[in-house]
Amino acid sequence: MLRRNSIFAFLVTVFILVICSAQVFAATEFISIATGSTGGTYYPVGVILAGDFQDDIGGDYKFTAQASGGSRENLEMMRNKEIKMAIAGGAPTSNAYSGIAKYEGKAIKNIRFVTALWPEAMQIVYRTKTGIKTFEDFSGRKIAVGPAGGGGSVYFPILLKQISGLSFDDFRPQFLGYSDSAQAMQNRLIDACFLGGGFPTSAVSQLYASQISVDMIEYSDEDIAKVREVAPYFAKVVIEKGTYPGQDRDLNLMGIKSTLIVEKDVSEELVYKMLEAIYTKDLDGLKQKHGALKTMSLDQALNGLTSVPLHPGAIKFYQENGVEIPDDLMGN
Repeated sequence: MLRRNSIFAFLVTVFILVICSAQVFAATEFISIATGSTGGTYYPVGVILAGDFQDDIGGDYKFTAQASGGSRENLEMMRNKEIKMAIAGGAPTSNAYSGIAKYEGKAIKNIRFVTALWPEAMQIVYRTKTGIKTFEDFSGRKIAVGPAGGGGSVYFPILLKQISGLSFDDFRPQFLGYSDSAQAMQNRLIDACFLGGGFPTSAVSQLYASQISVDMIEYSDEDIAKVREVAPYFAKVVIEKGTYPGQDRDLNLMGIKSTLIVEKDVSEELVYKMLEAIYTKDLDGLKQKHGALKTMSLDQALNGLTSVPLHPGAIKFYQENGVEIPDDLMGN
């Protein structure tokens, strides 16, 4: 009889534990941050942010990073409410919300900005012995513009037209990937190449460390203003001296911010706590975990963001911390 009672007591205990565990599991909200491919910058930064949010917020939330096809896929998943958070480029996010470019007639209105992250710099490297100094010197030359359909095909034409009035028709564009572009430069098969991305970019490092002499096209404040007339998501970017081998001065460039975005129905409290974790508690530690995050600061949190409303939790955080919010980020 005693043995039977002990078994019954054990089963009751197990049942209670199972019920309690199920209740805890049901109360936990699982949040995946959609990123990009595992070989890029989006994914490792997403892992870092998910870990940071888990450590600082935790509780009823379980944060993880999810590999994906990058900005475009992330925006479509958010349209379909398959994800609640993602890293995405500021430019495609702005286009998606506004229903322009690739999103004409199919705007995504349930996305909200949280913060800018790191800048994707418009790096255009040239061989100094070619005599190139400005875009005007590209006429008739072989210039690598990145892979077909890549960022160079989207953003480079904007820079060329607004700054110099040129287009791809004025030179011989070579649609090469970044590694192939660097190799072609070293073999003197091309004169310059577009290598836009977070910095340091490995292909740019390769060129600066190579036997050929290279330099980079820089942009004046006037150049940046001209580009922003048609593409306001561009912002000034400075690559500090020494970022690349033998780089002996700061490089004044422009770029497009990568951003953290959320679905509009995410709670105000959660978004506020996320920004609190990033900027109030852990910013110095985050900067040590990935080079792309070294440029982040509270006074740059909205730089390069345009046309998409901030999430209400983000508005509350920035207002309480003295950050001026542009009208086009306030929403309605």
